Amino acid sequence: MTDAPPPSGSSPAPGSASVPLSRGTACRAPTPGTACRAPTPGGGRVGVLAILALVFLGLSLVGNMVLLVALIAMAEFGGSGYTEDAYLERVVEKGPSSRKIAVIHIEGIIDESAARSLRTQMQRAARDGAVKAVILRIDSPGGGLTASDMIHHDVKTLLADKPVIAAMDSVAASGGYYIACAADRIVAQQTTVTGSIGVIGEFFFLSGLLKDKLGIQIVTLKMGDQKDWPNMFGADLPPEQRQYLMDSLLRPGYDRFVDIVAESREMKREEVLRLATGRIFMGPEARSKGLVDEVGYFDRAVAIAKDRAGIAEARVVEYVLPLRLLDILGVQSKQTNLLSLTPEKLAGLASPRVMYLWTGY
Repeated sequence: MTDAPPPSGSSPAPGSASVPLSRGTACRAPTPGTACRAPTPGGGRVGVLAILALVFLGLSLVGNMVLLVALIAMAEFGGSGYTEDAYLERVVEKGPSSRKIAVIHIEGIIDESAARSLRTQMQRAARDGAVKAVILRIDSPGGGLTASDMIHHDVKTLLADKPVIAAMDSVAASGGYYIACAADRIVAQQTTVTGSIGVIGEFFFLSGLLKDKLGIQIVTLKMGDQKDWPNMFGADLPPEQRQYLMDSLLRPGYDRFVDIVAESREMKREEVLRLATGRIFMGPEARSKGLVDEVGYFDRAVAIAKDRAGIAEARVVEYVLPLRLLDILGVQSKQTNLLSLTPEKLAGLASPRVMYLWTGY
């Protein structure tokens, strides 16, 4: 005996499953107890539209993100640099806002980019009537001759109307000391490494790498015997080229450093020459040699700044840049891949690196 089909319009029995019924197809339950279910009109079109809507929404979000990143990149990389107003004041020590001591940090290797940033901060301090004194907080082994001299010049000119105190941290050597000499007073810590009065020159030679490893030979044509001195594609630096560079670059830079120290520290040039061997000194020895005024810490520099400014209380502030979105995202504005040798990078390698730098940093 065969089972009779359920009456038309009746509901499936409890616990039974339903099978969708295609249009024009008779209902045949695959298994006993399974009921037939008619398809929902337009259900397929609704599903396709929902998928398309999600796709368009996703594309819109991606497009907006790309546009946002492009706008941020234009703002970050397209500008020529930060202005005075871009720097924020962060309070280091509370005090009246009408009497401030500005702290300007000089950190790491000194280059032209650092010099421009420091110049902007000095301009900000110079034009702020509430800033009564400036502290140069130095933690640097030095850097380029030109950059160090630019910063020294800016301290002497832009901040000429305000007391300037140099507060040395762990290292204030070579170019770092050069800059400190522009201050009215120098305070070194017990363990500060300073001094290193001298000049160092470094030159790159790539002939071995190019010819022996890569099979590339460079041919140089010139008019003027000294036109390519030094030549980074040469094999070495012959004695006559060494003397030429000593006389043309290192000797003038060295003499300039000695003269700066002699003038700043009110020492005879012969006294400075005895110290200008490139050697380093810790704070107490530097004080005994006359290279710094006091051995103390940052709070002592603040006290001297207040005394020089003729004020009893002051708000101590430092200049900081706001956190940028690209910093949060970890995007670097400068390429650091040395393998991408652009003409600018090659020119940088070819240029002699003559520096006020303590290489033990």
